[in-house]
Amino acid sequence: MSRAHYVKTFVILALLVGAAAAYGAKAKMTPCRYWHFVEDVEVTGEAPEVRLWVALPVNHRGQKVEIGEIYPEPVKIFEDPLGGNRIIFWRQTDVKDGEDFYFYYDFKYAAEEVNADVDPLKIEPYDVNSAEYKRYTQSEPWIEITDDIRAKAAEVVGDEDNPYFQAWIIYDWVVRNVLYRYPDVEARGAAKSFARRSGDCGEFSVVICAMCRSLGIPARTVTSRGHWNGGHQWAEVLIPPYGWVPVDGSVGQIFVPGVKISVPKPFVAETMKEWGIPVWDANWLYGNLYPHRLIVSVGNNHRVDYPALDVVKTFRFLQPGGWSAYPPAVELTGLSDKTVDVGFFLGGDKHDDPAFAREKAGERLANVYLEIGEYAKAEAGLLQTVKENPDSAPAWLSLGRVYLEQGKTDEAIDAFHKCLAGKGGSTKLMFDAWAHNYLGVSYEKKGDDAAARKEFMWALARGCDYAGSLAFAEEHLDGLPPPGE
Repeated sequence: MSRAHYVKTFVILALLVGAAAAYGAKAKMTPCRYWHFVEDVEVTGEAPEVRLWVALPVNHRGQKVEIGEIYPEPVKIFEDPLGGNRIIFWRQTDVKDGEDFYFYYDFKYAAEEVNADVDPLKIEPYDVNSAEYKRYTQSEPWIEITDDIRAKAAEVVGDEDNPYFQAWIIYDWVVRNVLYRYPDVEARGAAKSFARRSGDCGEFSVVICAMCRSLGIPARTVTSRGHWNGGHQWAEVLIPPYGWVPVDGSVGQIFVPGVKISVPKPFVAETMKEWGIPVWDANWLYGNLYPHRLIVSVGNNHRVDYPALDVVKTFRFLQPGGWSAYPPAVELTGLSDKTVDVGFFLGGDKHDDPAFAREKAGERLANVYLEIGEYAKAEAGLLQTVKENPDSAPAWLSLGRVYLEQGKTDEAIDAFHKCLAGKGGSTKLMFDAWAHNYLGVSYEKKGDDAAARKEFMWALARGCDYAGSLAFAEEHLDGLPPPGE
């Protein structure tokens, strides 16, 4: 597309942003607490201990944060001046068999819509000698600048030399050419995701960053949690003197009809409401940011070291830490595999109530209990979740899996149908894909091959590949007898 196209779109978006000014109203500070529970403690070795790293929410464009009490007192808080990141390091050595415990930090935050409001013709040159420029134009793990990435970036921008329009062209190319598919952790990183032209929100972001960096445009990722405790990531590019400009390729893609996966309009409308997106336009996601999010970390490859304990670790991402990190930002030493832990954000009037938080921890641990085979505990937590939120698609999906493991096939089928009828926000298509797959498995168990085949075909027709859902459906279809036999 030509520069004229982007200039025209820029003018239209400027008018739309003005029309949506109500979304930019100043938000009130909301009190919250991050909880991290360690449960079912079983000591199996000498010198048992827990080490935990968690990012504090950051002050960032469109977000103000005030940190309160941190309990227990951390061993250290690591500082990252360029990204604004602060990472807590907790160490618990007084660990007793059968004694549960928790960590937490309090904070208040306000988030509002971001409108970069860039005049592309008034951009200033980069300070190529600054630490910020050097840090965010380098090649690094998960944001690798390969020869193929460099060549494609140069090809798509052509003769365009304005970094604002260059980054916009790259955004548009990624939105139109990368398929949304959830990758295994070993398949992550710009080099791999660019080569196969697929990935999730994080992979859209690192591909955008790598392509921009290859042209000398500083770019980095931003990692967030939502009010639903789900994770998300987008990119941002540095445009002086306007600062860091948000660029959300994976969300932008849902507004482009016919791109790889056709997204139903009701799903798009629900996502807009959930995130606070004011206009139905993919280009709004270049330079603007919705208000319903909590930014917890900026950038990738967060290095933490503590010489006194001979600890040196680098986290590819923190969302905000614990098991929501890679590699995991929690270490349980001298403890049984039955010892479980979970971290989450809690708002509302009871955000600092330990008993209420413990109840919520039980609900969130349900999937952990499911994976380790503690089905009664998993069922109890999930039943509490669907009691409080009968429309929770992910909870019904997990409850159906529990029933399958328990041999309660009819109850499982009912749960999976409730998953399909429920709500899952921007990740609903992923839950639907697995609900159809597990319905297929359920009907297989009942000996109804025709019904099973229909469900696996539905999973394939959804076109959404989440954690191997398409391969799962294909494998089970191949294992069914041909129709009519």
